[in-house]
Amino acid sequence: MNYEVVLQFEDDGPSTIESLMALEDRLIDALDGFAEVDGHSVGEEGVYITILAKDPVALWDKIERMVEKAAEDDLVLIATAYRKGEDDDFTVLWPADYEGEFSVA
Repeated sequence: MNYEVVLQFEDDGPSTIESLMALEDRLIDALDGFAEVDGHSVGEEGVYITILAKDPVALWDKIERMVEKAAEDDLVLIATAYRKGEDDDFTVLWPADYEGEFSVA
């Protein structure tokens, strides 16, 4: 897998982690053989799910509806971004009008 894809969600408290882990489990099932869910983390700017993939755009196309549906579980997506290998800079996939510099902090 050449790319690290990161889904960033708002952290609204303890129920957010439960919803995040439920989404993570659904992604693991849906992506079996296509990409590898690398785990989740909690940071200063929100909560994250990291996925390793060969093609970040194809991955996003495959999971976008599933991630949108997670909003029903109170997960609010802030951004989806990717970077190649160990590069420092991320490219934001969603939203198209994202402003600022994406980071996992």
